[in-house]
Amino acid sequence: MIPVGITNEGKTMVSEKNTAARCCSGTLPVFSTPAMILLIERTASECLMPLLKDDESTVGTMLDIKHSAPSVVGSEVSCRVEVSEVDRSRVVFDVRVWDPAGEVGSGKHERFIVNSKRFMSRANERFGDR
Repeated sequence: MIPVGITNEGKTMVSEKNTAARCCSGTLPVFSTPAMILLIERTASECLMPLLKDDESTVGTMLDIKHSAPSVVGSEVSCRVEVSEVDRSRVVFDVRVWDPAGEVGSGKHERFIVNSKRFMSRANERFGDR
């Protein structure tokens, strides 16, 4: 059972590799939205991992995120996720992202707990078991 209220924090440094210019999500050398989403998903996934059975994993299914401020190369970006809702295998997180200058983003992220083997079997069936 996943308890409402559990939290996790993650961090990353803004580098040339995760800028909008490098990630093809813009032309400026600032922290990209795809990189922010990766930080959110990683932090949420890691939050749930210790609570899962050996044959379980989680998959991200929804993001409702606002990227509200830029972070420059060399700054550290932090992310905090908190489980705000659990409905059977559906887990919803409240998300906050910030850097030393203040808030960078916020919103909601949804993940589902899945049986790893069953999930991969269904994924492969979609493509004719290639």
